[in-house]
Amino acid sequence: MSYAVEDWGDGDDRIVLVHGSLGVGATAFSEQRALGDSFTLSVMTRRGYGDSGRIGSVDVLRDAADVTALLGQGAHLVGTSMGGIVAMNAAGLRPDLVRSLTVIEPPAFALACDLPAVRRVSDGLKTHWASADPAELHVFVTGFVAALEMEMPLPDPLPAPVAAAAVNLVTERPWRVDVPIGAVADASFPKLVVTGGWSEAFDGICERLAGLLDVACHRLPGAGHAVQKVGAPFNDLLRRHIASA
Repeated sequence: MSYAVEDWGDGDDRIVLVHGSLGVGATAFSEQRALGDSFTLSVMTRRGYGDSGRIGSVDVLRDAADVTALLGQGAHLVGTSMGGIVAMNAAGLRPDLVRSLTVIEPPAFALACDLPAVRRVSDGLKTHWASADPAELHVFVTGFVAALEMEMPLPDPLPAPVAAAAVNLVTERPWRVDVPIGAVADASFPKLVVTGGWSEAFDGICERLAGLLDVACHRLPGAGHAVQKVGAPFNDLLRRHIASA
């Protein structure tokens, strides 16, 4: 049982992309295929997702160790949502292997829990996990989306890939996840923080994170939480970021 990798493109510079809680690599980063004209993209599907086999529970640090192995001799690193948490932990473990780091709306609630909107969403997640039946996957995911204050209609029954990812979601505790902010801030590689401008809570988290890393927080509206799905605007921003490295 391990993670899976799909490679796109054949450029000299390599980008490792890490997905979040309710998707797999190729689905989460479909709009980044266009970057294959300049880069090699290693699109990761984390343990327990897609066809990689079942896991007992999501383990961010185990996933981070997988990412460090995937970085090889060095690569640019991009993580979206919980994949951003994984990417930051991988960067903290092996900053020497990271050429640049990009995080998209990581659920780093603990960094900004003093902000009312962040506290509200964090408390909503805690309440949902305490009361929802993890065996009722559609109800659980619907409640999760509602706690995030996100508008995302879900078909019933859930599509098979989403249902499989939801089995992992129930084992997460998103309000508890931690990131090695000091190690990442001290590392010399360029950092990029991106938010979608749809959520007061995620905007607050990203602005706090950007402040701690001493970088700008970039807003790219139009795709909600999956900011990379805006396509060209995100890809162009990422190209410029990587060029700065």
